[in-house]
Amino acid sequence: MTQLLDLRTQSYGSPQHPQNGSLQAQNGFTARKPSRMSLSGAREKDKLLPFLCRYLSRKKIVMMILVSFALMAFLSGFFTTNREDASESTIFNHFSDAYNTSLQFSRTFHSHQKDDNSDIQRTLSVCEENPPTRHTSSALHSTGSVPSHSNLCQNFAFPPPPPGDRRRPGPRPCPVCYLPAEEAMASMPSTTPASPVLQHLTYFHEETSTKTEPHEGSDFGGYPSIKQRNESFDIKESMTVHCGFVKGCRPGYKTGFDIDVSDLVELEQSHDIIVASAIFGNYDVIQQPTKISEAASKNIPFYMFIDEETEAYMRNSSALDYRMKVGLWRIIVVHNIPYTDSRRNGKVPKLLLHRLFPNVRYSIWIDGKLQLVVDPYQLLERFLWRHNATFAISKHYRRFDVFEEAEANKAAGKYDNASIDYQINFYRNEGLTPYSEAKLPIISDVPEGCVIIREHIPITNLFTCLWFNEVDRFTSRDQLSFSTVRDKIMAQVNWSINMFMDCERRNFVIQAYHRDLLEHMPPPVAKMSGLKRTRVNIPVTVPIPVRGNNSSAKSSVKKSAVKRGKGERRSRSRRHVKNPGNRDNTVI
Repeated sequence: MTQLLDLRTQSYGSPQHPQNGSLQAQNGFTARKPSRMSLSGAREKDKLLPFLCRYLSRKKIVMMILVSFALMAFLSGFFTTNREDASESTIFNHFSDAYNTSLQFSRTFHSHQKDDNSDIQRTLSVCEENPPTRHTSSALHSTGSVPSHSNLCQNFAFPPPPPGDRRRPGPRPCPVCYLPAEEAMASMPSTTPASPVLQHLTYFHEETSTKTEPHEGSDFGGYPSIKQRNESFDIKESMTVHCGFVKGCRPGYKTGFDIDVSDLVELEQSHDIIVASAIFGNYDVIQQPTKISEAASKNIPFYMFIDEETEAYMRNSSALDYRMKVGLWRIIVVHNIPYTDSRRNGKVPKLLLHRLFPNVRYSIWIDGKLQLVVDPYQLLERFLWRHNATFAISKHYRRFDVFEEAEANKAAGKYDNASIDYQINFYRNEGLTPYSEAKLPIISDVPEGCVIIREHIPITNLFTCLWFNEVDRFTSRDQLSFSTVRDKIMAQVNWSINMFMDCERRNFVIQAYHRDLLEHMPPPVAKMSGLKRTRVNIPVTVPIPVRGNNSSAKSSVKKSAVKRGKGERRSRSRRHVKNPGNRDNTVI
């Protein structure tokens, strides 16, 4: 210690005296005088510097140096790109086990089917899916029945329709009895119900799709033949069907409707419940859910699919933050969208959520123009779990018959009339008849398809796959094909759909206007109260139609209208507005 203390004292003290004829520097280092060799070296450096400057002034040498730097920059960028590709490949590697089928399995499938149609079987293979891993939440699950301690909805009677109101004609919401969110969450079934007959569902994969018959379809859907379509309605224990995404085994990865790999990892996560929506062509204004419980906000993710056009608008308006979130919605950007029609692109996530989210048990789909105002747990309890159902959708508020729906679509210019007639005649030749009471307990053939509540089991996955195939083959008006697919499946298996009243749907979602109408509404109305002028803010769900001959407004509406594909037509109707103060009068 004495020596250490002394050393520290010396290190911070004055310069030491010479010892043994040498000068000791601080901290034990010996100070040396510069040698003659070092002095001569310094002089040589001084001479070398001007020489190098004169030498480097030559143009050829300068050009060689610039070329060398350019080559180094190119190699650096090349290796950086390779590292990025390698990292993306690493992220995506864990998908291969679940979604990529071995070549041996594909060849075996080809050899069995080669006699039927060799042109198709050369490219046809199967995407095998492992059973999804079920996510177990922290919520207490019951056996599927409503908790015995809750009597809130046992004696609830469906109320009669409200009396007529001249100020608010048309469809309106009706009261619905929901359990409290905590009880609804606790009533979630602990086990997945058995899928009737169908137990294992796989999907076709074609590197190159070929149109073999004169009917509509797409590269994204795979152009299934009429024979393949008819065979897909023959329900068996194990089935392989077309279900979009035919160019690859992982939906969203080089299949059309492409999604960034980092987002695909997000979609791969296990969840009990998700809520999903979509906006394509910048057609709608994103609506924020309200009255969402703390448990739902924590456990249930909300996903919004958008295209690049909508993304650009959101970024320019500062609506999209760095986390790719807008309020509760997690934004998923879709690249390489498969259709030119924005409405048809929206059918991909609407009907094929089970392919985009392979490890999700329940999903709630709402159209982009709708605002959810009831907790997701309460919706699932009310429309699925309380009825032991696996699929729920509301019926149309006015029409029950497909033939009437087709005529209404033609009158409103929703789609090309010839295409609608071709689809309806095709269904008529298959045996479609007008709706009548003989179909009871089926209450309608026409859904209001803007909300779908479902459990992801093989039979519901098959239903939405075949429904999508009809939308891909014929018109994008999914109300026209719904009953055909439903009736063909119900004729073979003991399975049904819970079709609830449209007024119940209007209880838990609020319908807003499309963006092209919202942007051309007049400013909020100023009211006079005595001598004081007050400004009234009008919510986006209250329609104020634009009337008059404002040509500039009309032209700008046309510019911002949704993109339409082949067969899509602009509506010729005046949207049937009877009362500007009633949002339910407008058919959108």
